[in-house]
Amino acid sequence: MSVQSGAFSARPSIQRIGAGPWPATATLVLASIVFGVWSITGRILTFNPELLIPSAIGLPFGIPPLRLYPLGDTTWSFWLVDVVAALVMVAVAWAQLIGGRRRPFLVGLLAAVLGVVVGNLIRVVFLSFETHQGLGTYALAVLLGTIVSALWGAVVGLPVGLAHLLDRRLRRPAEPAPPAPPARPARRPARAGAR
Repeated sequence: MSVQSGAFSARPSIQRIGAGPWPATATLVLASIVFGVWSITGRILTFNPELLIPSAIGLPFGIPPLRLYPLGDTTWSFWLVDVVAALVMVAVAWAQLIGGRRRPFLVGLLAAVLGVVVGNLIRVVFLSFETHQGLGTYALAVLLGTIVSALWGAVVGLPVGLAHLLDRRLRRPAEPAPPAPPARPARRPARAGAR
């Protein structure tokens, strides 16, 4: 087989990546970066302290944040787990967005929810090992963490779903115009003597 044959060609893979759900994924990454910027998140929490109630009982706050360095007195291991969780969240959402062809808004919303749940479960597992939780506490943290993460995922999923919907609408090929009806043959004028 030649290098140009389909068996060895990377062109279909590159075309799939190029046509991937970039706007929806970028929206999720942007949300993760916003959650990682304490000057924004801290300001929101100042006016809405009830958002910290899940964190007070040991559940992760919001969605996995992307930041360049640890926040405050947190350790580098917490920072590394947050970054890994954010990357897993984006990868899971990407996989879901690529697979969904119908109902793009709902696909984007559910991809964000699933991505946030999986990313936050990584954080819950790490936190349970870090705080030496018992089995019952761990099970409760996983259950409550899944519920809280699904709620955060739904909030973040609204703009992700909207971005995915707009992307699908803009990429949809234009529908062809309906064919013109066939022209009718011209009627001949009636002859003067014929009836």
